[in-house]
Amino acid sequence: MKKSVFLLIGVLLLSACGHPGETAKSSASSATETTKSQATGSTKQTSEKTSSDMASASSTASSTTTSSGNSSTASSSKSSEESSAANATPDAFKELKQHFADVVMPSAVPHAGGSYLNIASTGDTDNFSILYYALDQPLIMNHKDLNHEKPFASFKKTTYQTVGQAKDAVDYVYDDGGKKVNLGHNIAGYMQGAAGSSYLNWKEGNWALTVRASNVEGQDPVPTAKEVVEYLEKAFLPVPKSVGMITIDLASEKNYRASTVTWQRDQVVYTASDEDPLSALEMAVSTVK
Repeated sequence: MKKSVFLLIGVLLLSACGHPGETAKSSASSATETTKSQATGSTKQTSEKTSSDMASASSTASSTTTSSGNSSTASSSKSSEESSAANATPDAFKELKQHFADVVMPSAVPHAGGSYLNIASTGDTDNFSILYYALDQPLIMNHKDLNHEKPFASFKKTTYQTVGQAKDAVDYVYDDGGKKVNLGHNIAGYMQGAAGSSYLNWKEGNWALTVRASNVEGQDPVPTAKEVVEYLEKAFLPVPKSVGMITIDLASEKNYRASTVTWQRDQVVYTASDEDPLSALEMAVSTVK
């Protein structure tokens, strides 16, 4: 009886305790699955975040690239414009017209073929002086290099306080004494000699004209005077109010004041000058609008 009781108690104890090895194994397995599940979830979240970050970075990079591209295009365009402006050929004649807009000025300044017209100017719209240069390269107006160059022509405007002062400034001289010379087109000139020079004078309208030649150098004023008369049969000088004076000095070779065309218009006096007589006349004619 006692033996049976002990056996029953032993069976009950074993049943209540179970198998310790299997319980530990089950717990470890459960923990492993839990850890694995957490790790998988964490990895999934990390992966999703990484994908999101990469997409965001890609979008930002794309935006930056587009912005950079636009900036680069704008920069390239600006650089191209600056380069174009920097490489633009200077046009001193255009600069002069812009500086003295709506002012009487020659629209034609004859100069040596193949050379560039360069200009230096001073003054304002009432009183100014312009020098013209023929050089192998174009320069901006008033370039410092012109200080070392020799002008071939000039144009000047001077405004006086009274009409009388302006008239006196023209220095009008006409002398019909001396030998009469036929200059063509029914125009008579009068030639005189003095101090080694010959002077040939004539009139056309309100203009008085004089050609001076050097006797020492064997110069003859008649051919030049006839050439001027012929030119003025086809071209029209500005109308003086009231006097105009043309002086041609054949002895002053390569001097930009050798031939001058000066005329009065009320209180203003204009003077165009050039090394060459016909070029000086052409400058004056080109002021007529």
